[in-house]
Amino acid sequence: MRPQRILVLAEGQLGDLLLLTPALRALKESFPQAVLCVCVVQRRSYAPGESTTPPLLVRNPAEGTTEAIAPFADEIIEVFRPTLRQTRGPRRLRAEWTLVRRIRAGKYDTVLSCFPEDRFAVWAVLSGARRRIGQDHQPLATLYTVRPEIRKEEGGVLQYYCALAAAAGATVRSLATEFGVSDEDKNEAGRILAMAGISSLENFVVIHPGASGPYRVWPPERFARVAEILQADQGVRSLLCGTTHDHRVLEAVRSHLRVKVPEVVLEGSVRTLAAILSRASLCVSNDSGPRHLAIAVGTPSVAVLPKHNDRAWGIYNHPRASYVMSSAPCPLCPPGRCLDRHPEGNEFGSACIRMVSVEEVLERIRLVLPGP
Repeated sequence: MRPQRILVLAEGQLGDLLLLTPALRALKESFPQAVLCVCVVQRRSYAPGESTTPPLLVRNPAEGTTEAIAPFADEIIEVFRPTLRQTRGPRRLRAEWTLVRRIRAGKYDTVLSCFPEDRFAVWAVLSGARRRIGQDHQPLATLYTVRPEIRKEEGGVLQYYCALAAAAGATVRSLATEFGVSDEDKNEAGRILAMAGISSLENFVVIHPGASGPYRVWPPERFARVAEILQADQGVRSLLCGTTHDHRVLEAVRSHLRVKVPEVVLEGSVRTLAAILSRASLCVSNDSGPRHLAIAVGTPSVAVLPKHNDRAWGIYNHPRASYVMSSAPCPLCPPGRCLDRHPEGNEFGSACIRMVSVEEVLERIRLVLPGP
């Protein structure tokens, strides 16, 4: 059966959506006549001015992480999980029913669930779609009609998403992620960089210390040390970069810097960050969205990963996309598992991330960083 109306249920983190782009591209190429809608569940609002509670549903949002998938989707429905969770009793039931009605109105014949979550399985059934695709090995797997034998931890997130598209009948010709940068975005990036003191002819390395949670953040003092050494020894400028959501870790990095390092704090559009990254020689980060964004625009990346995260996220098969991860046993977690446990008294970094040294990261940077 060739699908005519496809619904993709996805998580809204920037990295997840960037890694979804090859699967969406394959669906559009394989079924050009089909309408493709992506329902994105956001854990937080990425737009400016999020002091007020965002609405439960937003159709085709202009800014935020969904910019990563906009070129591939005919429609985007953004669902804010915090707004849903803040409602109780009858209001919660009405909110859930509002979402279900919106999904059912699409009259989808095929649903792909990109996350093994009970809510996604229930939404897939309530959508009315006769063909529902989701991985086996999950509590509500019987609610899906097609259950491929895949897991993120086995082949990685990128191949996992593409396997779901293949289960729908799509032909996946490339695993390359992509994010387009327009001339307008480049001009805006140039203006912001000039205000930070970086000229159009300078080589610079983006230091992006932010992450989705403090346990995923390599210690800020080590980011500061890397920034200092790159400026002193490698002949490139370091640019401390983040968003308004990263203010705590940016402040911590800033407090440990002993030399002047330019800084850019962004809010709102992912496109501006993409344009800045496209100008950079390298991006140094945690295992976070900017790592995947750098790779999508063709910029080399070095990321610090928690132990065992390489199973799902060590996904790129080219030397420009590199990562550093401790090989020593973790003192706080059981063998073979990362529980993201903080050493007592530390705000940032799980135990295994803190085992990665500045020297290890610098060694990897020198292997990846292009010559002057």
